Amino acid sequence: MGSFNFNMVVFMALVASMGFCSSATQHIVGDASGWVIPNNHNLYTDWASQRIFTVGDSLVFDFLTGDVTEVCKDDYDHCHVSNPGSTIKTSPAIINLTSPGDHYYICSLEGHCIFHQKLAINVVMKSSCSK
Repeated sequence: MGSFNFNMVVFMALVASMGFCSSATQHIVGDASGWVIPNNHNLYTDWASQRIFTVGDSLVFDFLTGDVTEVCKDDYDHCHVSNPGSTIKTSPAIINLTSPGDHYYICSLEGHCIFHQKLAINVVMKSSCSK
């Protein structure tokens, strides 16, 4: 009976640590502001700078009008869509982060990106659980 209790404790600790290590974060883009033309043109830059994005996380874009379009860096920088990755026109738009590296998103409606409705993030691989 004693070895069963010990084994059960070890098993529960292992399961708990696996859950912690594999947990993904759902990031609400812009927090309470949502995905809008921001009053503060640094809104999304500041928002992203306060977070770590890892493979397995997701972005949630809440909006009333517009869309979310994944673009390359040049399209992000110049606010045009020459070769879109994907466009989601229904809110909330949920994008799963499946690969590391830089990712760029804009609203492709005319004028929205120019007025800073755009987001650039860097996604990193999940770190190991061992410390």
